Amino acid sequence: MEKIYTAQEVAQQLKIKKTTVYELIKRGELQATKVGKQLRISQAQLDCYLGSSGQPTQKPSIKENRSPNRTAADSAILQMDYLQNDSGLIISGQTGQMIELLRSCMEESGEGYPMLHSYMNSYNSLYSLYFQKTHLALVCLPYQKNGARDDRLISGMLPGMSVCLLTLCDLSLGIYIKKGNPKDISGLPDFCRSDVSTVNRERGCECRMLLDDFLKENHYSPTQIDGYRKEMLSHLSVATAVSSNQADAGIGDLSQLNTCHDLEGIPLTRASLMLVCSSALLQHPAFPAIQSAVCSESFRSALKHFGGYDTSNTGELITL
Repeated sequence: MEKIYTAQEVAQQLKIKKTTVYELIKRGELQATKVGKQLRISQAQLDCYLGSSGQPTQKPSIKENRSPNRTAADSAILQMDYLQNDSGLIISGQTGQMIELLRSCMEESGEGYPMLHSYMNSYNSLYSLYFQKTHLALVCLPYQKNGARDDRLISGMLPGMSVCLLTLCDLSLGIYIKKGNPKDISGLPDFCRSDVSTVNRERGCECRMLLDDFLKENHYSPTQIDGYRKEMLSHLSVATAVSSNQADAGIGDLSQLNTCHDLEGIPLTRASLMLVCSSALLQHPAFPAIQSAVCSESFRSALKHFGGYDTSNTGELITL
């Protein structure tokens, strides 16, 4: 029987990424056969591609992002020309595990696309989306007291744009404290106590905005908070700071408590983690694949495995 390969096996033979194999198939340069929901490449199809390329020992002439700097916004800007001329996308956001899960579910269904993750918080992600330096912004939108999502950040950052919001999951934002609550902290007013030390998030993060809104509404000064200017760049770093006694409290995603067993949480508000994009992106060939991956059972199951995520609204598409 003729040898049959998966996309991963072809990628290993050609020494390229699996997403590049999918790209070659979509461009018609490499023929493949669909078996159920999976793509398979026969030896004859592979030989045909290698023969037509004329250079079987070389990699296909598709530019690849070999070693992107995922922590710098400039990385996304430098790669924009490549991604605009191919089928790839730039996704900006701070929740790397969510983007990797999305990428994994897309590849599992045979719908892999080149993706560049630019590490930015919600505010900077929307800023980059407005100036067309990114295709999708992963943002965290808190719910208001009336139960509606607070989309003021989006309307303020993307004036005049028609945008779509694809819900990934809901989560809970709250205060990390040591187990047993030795400082008897019950809410944000305790951050202003002289015997309570805290850590903060950087400007543009939803947790920082949550704290700043509280201070403004209650006429508190940031100078009243010990640690207000001690900034961390992730939920995990805030949780670690509290866990290691660098601070008594900090605000973050309470799903982190699943890995920080010496901490407990005080819920403050629910929030929705969403992919935001221009409505025009719905015409991009990758968007149906993204939407399908988000709505898939494997995506929902993985979120439930992480713990702390609510998938009731997962897959909901909203147009603003």
